[in-house]
Amino acid sequence: MKHIAALIMVAGFATLAPAQVHRCKDAATGKTVYSDVPCPSGQAGELIERQKSAQERQAEREQADAALQRKYRQQAEERTQADSERESAPAAAGASPAALAGTPACKQAQKELDFVSSIRTLSADEKRLRMNATIARANAACGSSTPLLPEPVKVVVPPSITHCDPGFCYDERGGLYRRNGPDSLTGPQGQTCSRVGAAWTCG
Repeated sequence: MKHIAALIMVAGFATLAPAQVHRCKDAATGKTVYSDVPCPSGQAGELIERQKSAQERQAEREQADAALQRKYRQQAEERTQADSERESAPAAAGASPAALAGTPACKQAQKELDFVSSIRTLSADEKRLRMNATIARANAACGSSTPLLPEPVKVVVPPSITHCDPGFCYDERGGLYRRNGPDSLTGPQGQTCSRVGAAWTCG
C-alpha cells in the first residue's frame, strides 16, 4: 500500500505541475515526503522528476491533442458505419429506391445531406466525416448507393538535394547522400539517385 500511495503522489505531481519532484526522507522519523523543492539539510533525498522545459511541455500537449483528434475521428467513423448498418435494414428488406424516395425518412435524410454539403466553416476532415454520416443515412433511408467520400491522398514531397562536395551531397533536411560517380548517389535510406539536368531524382 505504501508503494501504491507513493506512486499516486508522484503521478499527482507530474500531472498537476511541470515542476521537479524531490523525494525526501527524514532520518529521525523515517517519514518520506514529496516536494517540488530540494530536501532540507539533514534529510536524505533524490530527484525523481526533473522540471521539464517549455518545449517538452508543448510537445507533450501537441501529442495529447493529436491522439485525442485521432480518437474522435475513429469514433465518428465507427458511428457512421454503425448507423449505415442499422439504418440500411428497411432498404435491404426489399423496398425499391423508387418506393423509398417519397418517404418522410428519405426526404429528411436528403435535406440533412444538402445542409451539411452547404457548410463552409468546417475543416476538411470534419466536413468529410459529417458528409459520410449523412450520405450513409440517405443511402439507408432512400435505398440509394451514393459512395462515401474517400480520405484525401497524402502527397509526400521528397527532400531536395541542395549542394554537394567531392564525396557527398546534402538535402534540405540534412540528409547525407554518398557519391558513386558524377551522376549517381546513394541516399540515406539506400535509395539510388541520378542526375537529370541540374536536378537529382531518387527512386
